[in-house]
Amino acid sequence: MRIFLTLHPSTNLSVPGSITWYYNLYEPLLDIGHEVVLLRMDEVAKNHNIPFSKKIFKEVYSNELISAFRREHNWKPFDLFLSYLTDNNVEEETLRSIGSTGVPMANFSCNNTHQFSLVEKISPLFDYNLHSEKDAADKFSLIKANPVWFPMAANPKYYFPSGNGFKYDVSFLGSAYAKRALYINHLVRNGIKIDCFGPNWLINRPYPKLKIIKKEAVRINWLLQSLFSLSVKNRYILSSNINQYDLLVSLRRLNSDRFHYPVSDNEMIRIINSSKINLGFLEVYTENEQQTVHQHLHLREFEVPMCGGLYITNYSDELSEFYEPDKEVLVFHNEHELLDKVRYFLNHPDDSEKVRKAGYLRATSCHTYQKRFTELFDRLNLK
Repeated sequence: MRIFLTLHPSTNLSVPGSITWYYNLYEPLLDIGHEVVLLRMDEVAKNHNIPFSKKIFKEVYSNELISAFRREHNWKPFDLFLSYLTDNNVEEETLRSIGSTGVPMANFSCNNTHQFSLVEKISPLFDYNLHSEKDAADKFSLIKANPVWFPMAANPKYYFPSGNGFKYDVSFLGSAYAKRALYINHLVRNGIKIDCFGPNWLINRPYPKLKIIKKEAVRINWLLQSLFSLSVKNRYILSSNINQYDLLVSLRRLNSDRFHYPVSDNEMIRIINSSKINLGFLEVYTENEQQTVHQHLHLREFEVPMCGGLYITNYSDELSEFYEPDKEVLVFHNEHELLDKVRYFLNHPDDSEKVRKAGYLRATSCHTYQKRFTELFDRLNLK
């Protein structure tokens, strides 16, 4: 097929130079033999000297998108328009113009469990809405958008074992978000050496000293609001925010030498390979209800086993559709089970190696993006 693909290659703009989606959504299409024309949002932003976060970027990018699509489609027609877009990225009229050509349109999105509002407007304009969380299908159906389950995976060309030995007992790659600090606090206070890499474990750069002052001011504001608020719900949320902030302050003092800023894609893979145990979390907060916790799978559930890493994360029924719990990846239901399993597998390297090998075989045989795309196109009868 001839495919027009557009996306921002980064999974997280705070990660320096990240091009994770380039590795996972672009290159696998080439690997399985498709002709792909790629329009990268980051390159549009750079060429026009407009930050991706500015509102005007949406208009500029939309103009670039329709221009590039028409030019390439007139030269040689496309068989598929594939994108990773949100309502904030593109004008709806641009998508209607592309749809008027008759080229099938598919949009990939993730985090729909807790951020579905990001794609509510544009989703009905696509023929297929590729969602990574299985239970998100109902949300698309309610707005008369066609859902297609397209689970997360990883590209084995980039995620593979290095065999360079272990540097870390336990590592976590990701931000200080949701209930993560609570679990990590439990591990640290029970003697587990855990290194965390990502936003908010340390005060974010640039100007961390100024940001400390700002954060302290925000805490004081939360405290004053909680004292005078008449809403029980607001007081609860404000109190939870204060508790989360105070927990992170305490953890930074206790574990400061093992907290780190975000790392590059390549460094992330090195850390996975250098860790005896890789910790993950499926829990997220839902939109507008910060205290409501839900679960969904992330890229990490596939990246770590594909690197041959020993992975432990929350149990979920969806996870068990991809891996056999405690044989291919480790799972926990609460902080006490997490601590028990971390202690056990740190002290039983042979058992750890069995799980690593089983997880690696499952990931590389079943959970590559090359395989995901091949199965998707067969299912949709796109040739």
